[in-house]
Amino acid sequence: MTFGKRQSGVGASAQTFSAEMATTRTDVATEDRPVKGGPIRWAIATLVCGAFLYGFLTSYGPDLRRDRHLAGTWQPAYDLRATEGKCKRTNFVITNCTATIVSVAQPDRAPIKVDFFMLFAGGGGEAIVPVRSTADRAAVSISYAVETKLWNRTLTFVFGTVILALMTAAAALTFWKTVNS
Repeated sequence: MTFGKRQSGVGASAQTFSAEMATTRTDVATEDRPVKGGPIRWAIATLVCGAFLYGFLTSYGPDLRRDRHLAGTWQPAYDLRATEGKCKRTNFVITNCTATIVSVAQPDRAPIKVDFFMLFAGGGGEAIVPVRSTADRAAVSISYAVETKLWNRTLTFVFGTVILALMTAAAALTFWKTVNS
């Protein structure tokens, strides 16, 4: 039947059967197909994925570890004021929030930047309450980040680490295949 021609009758919706369709194809290779791209391309991909993983672990990991360690010890800090707080949501998946905390008692003190991100959560319209830990007085953050969304931040960190590690491993394995082929 040619494209665009209507077929009338009982067999209009039935597909035609051909004996050639039922036979096994021998032209498809059963072995691994060659990897596209040269070894230099896959070495660069491995290094880039590894750099993203290293940057993710070193930039976001210590803050999250501190917040998990000090969980339950946060109380409102009345000598601090949060300014310039905003959350930006990307494609309804990733929310990146930033806030600046300044000291009311010591206005000449440098402001503290608080940055965090989370998956599948909003963040707009939440109160920006600066908090300080009772266990470590130097630890300052936002209540929303360290109390309300701590589990979301933790799961986001674990998920991001796993995805980046898998991408790095896949790129390294593909590099290894191109070098040894």
